[in-house]
Amino acid sequence: MGGMCGYLGWISGATDNAIYPTLFLEYVTSVVGNKQEMSFFHRFALISLLTVVLSLLNYRGLEIVGKASLLVCVVAMSPFVLMTIIGAPQVVVERWFQMPEEPEDGSSLFDDAFQTSPGPLPLLGIAGIMWRPYLNNLFWNLNSFDGAASFAGETTWATDYSQSEWVDGHLGQVAVDIGGEWLGAWTIFAAGISNLAMYEAELSSDSFKLMGMAERGHLPKLFKTRSKYGTPTNGIILGTVVIIIFGCADFGQLLALLNANYAFALLLEYAAFVKLRFYHKDLQRPYRIPIPDWASVIL
Repeated sequence: MGGMCGYLGWISGATDNAIYPTLFLEYVTSVVGNKQEMSFFHRFALISLLTVVLSLLNYRGLEIVGKASLLVCVVAMSPFVLMTIIGAPQVVVERWFQMPEEPEDGSSLFDDAFQTSPGPLPLLGIAGIMWRPYLNNLFWNLNSFDGAASFAGETTWATDYSQSEWVDGHLGQVAVDIGGEWLGAWTIFAAGISNLAMYEAELSSDSFKLMGMAERGHLPKLFKTRSKYGTPTNGIILGTVVIIIFGCADFGQLLALLNANYAFALLLEYAAFVKLRFYHKDLQRPYRIPIPDWASVIL
C-alpha cells in the first residue's frame, strides 16, 4: 500500500507540474499575441524548452530553488497588494450579490471541449453554477497553501467583464484596467514567475519522493542516485520526461488527471491514519493529533 500511495502521489505531482509551464505560456501569449494562432508544434516546443531549462536549474540543488522561491514570493504578491489599494475606490458593492450567468448549456464559458464533455455530474446545476468544472478546480486550488492566490483569477463581477471572458491569462487585462499598462505587465510577470517557482518546488518534492521510495525498496536502486549537488538525478530526468509528455494536454485534462490520482492517494493516506489510530495506539509518533479516536474518522 505504501508503494501504491507513493506512486499515485508522484503521478499526481508530475501531472500538477505539467500545469505550470502551460499556465506560464498562457500568461505570456495573453500579452504578446493570440494563443489560438499558435500551432500545436510551436506550443509543444516552447513548453518542452521551458521544462528542460527549469529542470536543469532544479538539478543544481535545493539551495538555489529555495532562495529563488523567496524572491518570487515577494515579487508575485506585490502587484496584488497594489491592485487592492488602487482598485478599492472602484469597488461596486452591488456586484457582490449578483449571481453567475445562466447560459443555455454552459459550453460558451469554456475554451476547450474537454471541460464540456459528458460526465457523471451535469454541467449546469443550482443557480447556474457549472458544478463539475467548479468542484474540479476547487479541489485543485485548495490542495496546497496557495489556495487564496489561486482564486484571484476566478473572481467574477469584480470588473465589467462577463463571466465567459474570465479565461486563462485574463488577470493581466484586469490589472491593466485597474492601474494601467505598467500594472498589467507587472501582474503578468509576477503570475508567470510564480508558476515557474511552483514548478521548481514541485519537481524537487517529486524527485526526492522517488528517491525515498527507492531507498525503501519500492523502486529500482537507480533512483537512489544523487548528483554532485545532492539532487536525485534520475528522479529529475523521469519527472521532466513525463511533464513534457503531459504538456500536450489541455489545462482541463491535466486538472482532471491530477485530481483523480491525488484523490486516490489521499484516500490511502486517510485510511492509514485511521488504522494507526485504532490498531497501533502505542506506536512512537513525532506528533499526535489531540483528538479522540472516533474523531479521526470524521477528520
